[in-house]
Amino acid sequence: MNTIISFALCALSVASTGAKEEGALRRLGLSEFQRVLRTSLDSELVRIADGSQSSTQKANLPDQRNLHTERKSNVRRRAAIEDMSAELQGSPSTSESFTDIVWHGLVQHAWDRAQTIKREERISVTSNQEEALPCPFLVCKRGRTQQNSDNGSSVQDITALFDTQYEDSVLVSSSHDETCVILTTTAPKAHQVVDNQEAIENDGSESLVAVPLLDIAKIHAGTIAEVSSNGWSVPYNEHAAQKVSNNMNETEAINQWERMIVVDFAPGLGGMKEESELLAVVNNMMGDIQDMGEVGWLRSMEQEDAEEYYVDESLVGVPALSDMFSLTSSLSSINDVQRNGNARVEFWHDSMKNGIESEHACNEMFSTLFVKPRAGYYGYDLVLNPSDGPPPQEYESSASNPACVTSLIAALSAHPYVLSVKANFPVYHGWDVAQKLDSY
Repeated sequence: MNTIISFALCALSVASTGAKEEGALRRLGLSEFQRVLRTSLDSELVRIADGSQSSTQKANLPDQRNLHTERKSNVRRRAAIEDMSAELQGSPSTSESFTDIVWHGLVQHAWDRAQTIKREERISVTSNQEEALPCPFLVCKRGRTQQNSDNGSSVQDITALFDTQYEDSVLVSSSHDETCVILTTTAPKAHQVVDNQEAIENDGSESLVAVPLLDIAKIHAGTIAEVSSNGWSVPYNEHAAQKVSNNMNETEAINQWERMIVVDFAPGLGGMKEESELLAVVNNMMGDIQDMGEVGWLRSMEQEDAEEYYVDESLVGVPALSDMFSLTSSLSSINDVQRNGNARVEFWHDSMKNGIESEHACNEMFSTLFVKPRAGYYGYDLVLNPSDGPPPQEYESSASNPACVTSLIAALSAHPYVLSVKANFPVYHGWDVAQKLDSY
């Protein structure tokens, strides 16, 4: 038994394959990525930078505690990052900045996952790139041909290079000299296409860049702040339920609490013909997430403690959730964002440790959520704690535990099947009710 457990725990961690970002594939810089996509990456970079500063430096940054401030200050936040980076580095502006170092770490992580994650009966790690799953890529084509093309023909030019259908892509941005789309492909295919195009267009008049869509960039801006807010989480307990206002009984108040995570499938995956097909995919995804959480929980133990548990041999090769997600994996080697020295990275580690990678494994959240397919089956809503919410003794493992919801969002963003994730706080439900319940 001990031999099986030791072997399993050894194989549970994802090892870096040392994959390299080659030539043309490195040319999408941070500022270019942010110009094309507005995502949670922006606020996370601010928070990571903020977590590496002294209290004096923190005082000079915009206040990140207010959700509305966070959504409206992109330009100011980015300027603050640049100023802070220069201070942290203590070097001329020509040197690689702190955020550039973080960006390269995130991009490298995205490439590593794109080249090593496969799925058969379970999600797992492979050393053979040809076995790796297709995943969403951001692809941008720049140059003279864009000036004489409309949006449709520009997108078709790109999708044709990747042997992808036009309808299996998402147009992100288009200008007179650049078209950017998201499409689903494999890492070897992305390398092949970009290398081929560079060989053809060697005069610099055109260029093609591709990067796997970063997991944190799949999360809509403001989502993490929203699910961490007082208005999101409803502390179901006997005392709070009894103190709801007189014009609403307990059952009515609790039934008002409905929170949703909105998930869009990667291009080419959606559009199923039957609801049963979508549900099968979602069930596989939830299984993957729970498997990765279990692996992360086992890995966090001392070997002696882990030996008390039987490790399913089918989990061998499954990555830990905290290895799959970039902000708990790829930044560990960067001195300025070491886990013990950065408050934001610590936040993500704690979300995993107290969420899906914990002993309770957020079981109540998973057992009570249900799936609402969206029109065309291109995505779905995960409805959390429907109808009656968790019993008081199950609060910690329910969606009322912010760590469970935060780690679920991180897990969804890291899954190759996912294009985007956001929290949907229904305006017709619960702000008033949630605030009343939260106040007790």
